[in-house]
Amino acid sequence: MKKFKDGLKPLAIYMLAILVLISAFSFPVGAYGSDDIQLARLEYIALLASNDKYVCAEDGGGREVVVNRDKIGSWETFEIILVEGSTVAFKTNNGRYLNLEDEDDGEIDARATKIGDGTKFTVYYLGDNKVALKASNGKYVALDDDELEAHHSRVKSNSTFQLVRLQDKDEDICTLAATQRDNGILFNWTKPGKTKDLIGYNLYRGTASGKQSKTPITDFPIEGTSYLDKNIDLDKTYYYILRPVYKDKVLGSASNEVEIIVNSQITLRAEAVENGIALDWHKPDYSSNIIGYYLYRGTKSGKQSATPITDFPIEKTSYTDKNIEDDTTYYYILRAVYKDKTLGVPSNEVKVKSNKSYGTIVLEIGSRYMYVDGQRREIDPGKRTEPIIKNGRTFLPIRAVIEAMGGSIEWESRQQKVTIYYKKNEIELWIGNKNARVNGTRKITDVAPYISDSNRTMLPLRFIVENLGCEADWDGVHKRVTITIRD
Repeated sequence: MKKFKDGLKPLAIYMLAILVLISAFSFPVGAYGSDDIQLARLEYIALLASNDKYVCAEDGGGREVVVNRDKIGSWETFEIILVEGSTVAFKTNNGRYLNLEDEDDGEIDARATKIGDGTKFTVYYLGDNKVALKASNGKYVALDDDELEAHHSRVKSNSTFQLVRLQDKDEDICTLAATQRDNGILFNWTKPGKTKDLIGYNLYRGTASGKQSKTPITDFPIEGTSYLDKNIDLDKTYYYILRPVYKDKVLGSASNEVEIIVNSQITLRAEAVENGIALDWHKPDYSSNIIGYYLYRGTKSGKQSATPITDFPIEKTSYTDKNIEDDTTYYYILRAVYKDKTLGVPSNEVKVKSNKSYGTIVLEIGSRYMYVDGQRREIDPGKRTEPIIKNGRTFLPIRAVIEAMGGSIEWESRQQKVTIYYKKNEIELWIGNKNARVNGTRKITDVAPYISDSNRTMLPLRFIVENLGCEADWDGVHKRVTITIRD
């Protein structure tokens, strides 16, 4: 009997040891409570798994979770969000959450955008700064081929994690600022608190907030603390973040996001010209994606038509608007047109008043024809009379010219007097006499009217044109005169 009892002692000791081991790794350890590790003080942590690798949310969140990192970077950093008691959520660097994707297969990813049942994990303290994590399906999170799955009913060796407290989460964060320049967007940033092993910075760009490209805008890390981004489009909103780059390609945390738009800054100019309104502008920087320009016209400030004045974009940087009314004030703006058919921001508004309409009469010495607004007419129909130069002055039968201007002529044979009427003007001339009257006022001409050998009344052109308020351009090379008729 004694031998039997003595034989039981080693067996009892062996069984006790087995029970201790089972209790250490298989017993739900909630009795210890998470307060022993003071969760409220662990704002940022890394999770070191049983394979001595860190848990990583790929791309900082939004993708799968792997357990294969040797160092702690921004993707291996999690913010602990206290939900209730010892239940927490793990927030990734870009604002996603560790999440039980499927309760049946227990897969853990980092795609959740907000806290829900699948993002809640209960922390059980195992001692020696190790914990177990129970997911919302009641299973413990465990390491399974470099991934995380929640399918263990008890704590085992591969379902323990060490909480690595990150005292200064902000030590690897830079403050980013951006300003528009004539030749691009200029970025400046502060150095991170952690500069050991720092080799440079990666700058990331996107066209939506929080949606920056995963590829930095430079092939190699930027070595300084400023950068000018020239590879941009005008009138498009961009969002940038910056990350420090350390040795072994470890990335620091993302900076603040900056939003900026580069306006085209097109300066529009306008001028009333003889045949319309001439508009011009400069070609802006970064114009590779611009296919043309639309001009918009209105008769009130800020009230331009929504329809451009041309059916297709204007390809050049100037345009003459001929489809206008005389003596009218117009307001114009310009917008660039891009390849994707989007429009740039409006230019400055220009105000311009169109000219009154003018007519022109062109005469040439030795030619019996004149051109009235470009249309050829005979000066003295059927008579073949031509303008001539006599005593240095140009003479011609004036009737056709005056009538083309909209005036009229009277001939009084008794006094041999010619009276010219044009608008409110009246000119009286006498054959062979240098005396004249203009609107009742006596004037002297330097040459006297005369009657030609062909019995045509020849009058001095310059004196008549200038006293009727018209303008004349005398081209001595081609012996040509252009009369501009103002309404």
